[in-house]
Amino acid sequence: MPLFKFKVANAAGKIEEILIESESESEATRRVRSRSLIPIEFLGHGDSRGGRAWGLRRKFDVADFSDRLVPLLQADIPLERALGIIGETSESQEEKELVAGLRRGLHEGRKLSQLIRDRGRQFPRMYASIVEAGEEAGALPQVLAQLRDFLIMQREMRNFVVSSSIYPLFVLLVCGGVVTILLGIVVPKFGEVITTSGQPAVGSTALLLALSSGLHDYWWIGVILLAVAVIAVREASRDERILARWDEFVLKVPILGRMVLLANIGRLVRTMAILMRNGVHLLDTVAIAARVIQNSRLRGSISTMAADLRRGERLSVALGRSPYMPTMVIRMLAVGEEMGASDVMLERVADRYDADLKQLVKRALSWFEPIVIIVLGLVVGSIVLMLFLAVMDMQGGL
Repeated sequence: MPLFKFKVANAAGKIEEILIESESESEATRRVRSRSLIPIEFLGHGDSRGGRAWGLRRKFDVADFSDRLVPLLQADIPLERALGIIGETSESQEEKELVAGLRRGLHEGRKLSQLIRDRGRQFPRMYASIVEAGEEAGALPQVLAQLRDFLIMQREMRNFVVSSSIYPLFVLLVCGGVVTILLGIVVPKFGEVITTSGQPAVGSTALLLALSSGLHDYWWIGVILLAVAVIAVREASRDERILARWDEFVLKVPILGRMVLLANIGRLVRTMAILMRNGVHLLDTVAIAARVIQNSRLRGSISTMAADLRRGERLSVALGRSPYMPTMVIRMLAVGEEMGASDVMLERVADRYDADLKQLVKRALSWFEPIVIIVLGLVVGSIVLMLFLAVMDMQGGL
């Protein structure tokens, strides 16, 4: 079982570092709190000092920031003082500067949500809106606690995707390197042998030499095309019409569309559950939750939901008008409305969708790996076969 290292504060205020054995970071955090300790900072897996010994600079992690801020607020420590503790114990220069800016803003009388909104590059789009809802409801620690759990869950999902992609990408790079060496080094040497033998290159030999020559003489065209593609994508991302068409296309792609749908709907219903549980008005809940949807086509499909609610319709009916909303979400929400537990039902839907998304990503990556191996194996095998046929042609000519 992996070890997780935390910097914690005990009841007397003494700061120390401990190791917790657990299945996941979130479970380890719960075990720390069960010992009546306040987790201040997550230090990584096992002994994480090695990275700091080499002077690696840590970047700002909003989930880690929230995870250290929440227990301080739950211990009734004032917000400005809690931020001061985070700044004093932080080992990230970026985070220290961020915390110092937040504290200055609080001294000027500004709200935390306003300060976070001004720093949109470092915080997710929904963060400021949810913090603002917590401030208005007088339940900032509770709202931040659930937001923290959501961010940690997202980080674990992101880490799962990254770790699951390492081996397929490694295979892709290795096989690509083998193909490059064959076409860039081995085949040209073989071409020199054919030239010195005085025999003309025909059939597969001519094709192989043409591919090698094209790679050697025109590789720069590929670099230019790649740069042009990057610039074109960057410019297209600023055009709302192009983005809308792209988002609509993505939703129609069999596997990718399902992933996007699960991720966006899971984020939507979990945000609604967090806000409902903390007493935020339903119209504000809908407005805030809609902002966390990244796909513009899906976000546009629920744009009339607030107007439907003002006409007296139930949330399940208003949400059901979206053609992209799964039937399970509508039915679970309808049952929750009848029971007076909409937030509970939405939380269950979010958990289910997160699990489905993780399973779908795992299945897609499990298919991607053998497909990459087979395709690149066929490419390498074809080159080797062409070389073998060329050798046979030379022997026949001799």
